[in-house]
Amino acid sequence: MELIQAGAAGVMVGIGPGAACTSRGVLGVGVPQATAIADCAAARDDVECSGGPYVPIIADGGIVTGGDICKCIACGADGVMIGSPIARAEEAPGGGFHWGMATPSPVLPRGTRIRVGATGNLEQILQGPARLDDGTHNLMGALHTSMGTLGARTIKEMHQVEIVVAPSLLSEGKVYQKAQQLGMGR
Repeated sequence: MELIQAGAAGVMVGIGPGAACTSRGVLGVGVPQATAIADCAAARDDVECSGGPYVPIIADGGIVTGGDICKCIACGADGVMIGSPIARAEEAPGGGFHWGMATPSPVLPRGTRIRVGATGNLEQILQGPARLDDGTHNLMGALHTSMGTLGARTIKEMHQVEIVVAPSLLSEGKVYQKAQQLGMGR
């Protein structure tokens, strides 16, 4: 709320959930991404309701699949920062590696270089057609389909959908995928 009131043009939300980030482990500081987004979106909405500006919330960290993007938007984000998915593009300058947002410090270095490989070109990753069935290709198609399934025509309408926490999401009904190490069962 204070950032918005101070005139921030946007607020990036996330500390430590990224693939190459080590801040949570090194500093012991972090907030679950969904909670952080929802809290920041609530502050943004409070400021807007009291006559202040609408300031976009940008989720940053741990966003790998189309489902991750959809959940961020449903929690109140207006956009997302995606590092690993872009680093996995054949055109990415890192050649299959991702550094994340390493914090330079000679006395307390954070962040690490990770191998993410290349899974397709940038167009496949962002707009399809998907070559993989694990949610890491056609990210925009996933968002469009999720919004259509939920009856949300706009990002603001997506902010209003009901959110239910389902801890078994990645394992529920995935017996055959797990046994055959396919899709989300890898």
